[in-house]
Amino acid sequence: MSKDRSALRNRAEFAAFRMARALTWRLSPRALARVGGFLGTLFSLTGGRRQAIIDFNLQLAYPEWSASQRSALAREVARHFARSALDAIRIQRLQPGELEAAVEIEGLEHVDGAVELGRGVFFLTAHLGSWEVAALITGLKIEGGLAVVNRPLDNPYLEKELDRLRKLYGNRVFGKRNIAREMLRQLKTGGGVGILIDQRVGEDVGVAVPFFGHPAWTHPVLARAVRKTGAPVVPTFAIRQAPGRYALRYEAPLLVEELAAAEREDEPLTARFMAILEEAIRKNPDQWLWYHDRWRHLRVPN
Repeated sequence: MSKDRSALRNRAEFAAFRMARALTWRLSPRALARVGGFLGTLFSLTGGRRQAIIDFNLQLAYPEWSASQRSALAREVARHFARSALDAIRIQRLQPGELEAAVEIEGLEHVDGAVELGRGVFFLTAHLGSWEVAALITGLKIEGGLAVVNRPLDNPYLEKELDRLRKLYGNRVFGKRNIAREMLRQLKTGGGVGILIDQRVGEDVGVAVPFFGHPAWTHPVLARAVRKTGAPVVPTFAIRQAPGRYALRYEAPLLVEELAAAEREDEPLTARFMAILEEAIRKNPDQWLWYHDRWRHLRVPN
């Protein structure tokens, strides 16, 4: 638990979650989306630290845009994540077949080809669209199942609920301990590992690579794991299309053996992964987590 968090705050947040869960039991996906849009709009008007972060991030990433264009995008980001939060609660009640029926899949042949190599598969994604949907569906599509590398939430009550969602259809979750060992074990069984590297890490563990034209400290864990295992990397993105409807896209796998030796090092390989993520985010910028303090070293220089 974060040292800055009180037990009262955790309980209050969990109480709000329980109210939201009750709401999802009564409303259709369309009605739930309207509620989420309203709540997101309210959040975008509150200001505060998170609003300062998203304003800074969007100005950094889209300097050519007008202030009104960036404000409109910030509002849509808030609306998207409020809708997604409610939708994630709704998904907990769905059977696998019900969720599969709501997802349009493109590029599944890339997954099949990667699996056939017999080294396991890394699924590279970001906090973009409906990444929890991507994980659930992917776990259903590969025989060895999917394990997800995650950072636990600060609120232990909400973390328990999120953990239940991630394990809904048999997926596994890695915490902070023994990640490398757990990943290798998962790959050896022919399974997949879902990994998100779009969030900031400390300068002591990360490498600075270009992201939206600016250096971003990023963990090289995927680059190191790929070098060690030779497992293919399949970029994977689930974009919210409409209330309760998603488009899941698998892209052609990246194979480390096809790269020159210099391109396999931590920095250039991590930069390549981040370029893939940036391209996907630019296609749907309203569905990426711009509230994350990705460029804190630029926003609050030492």
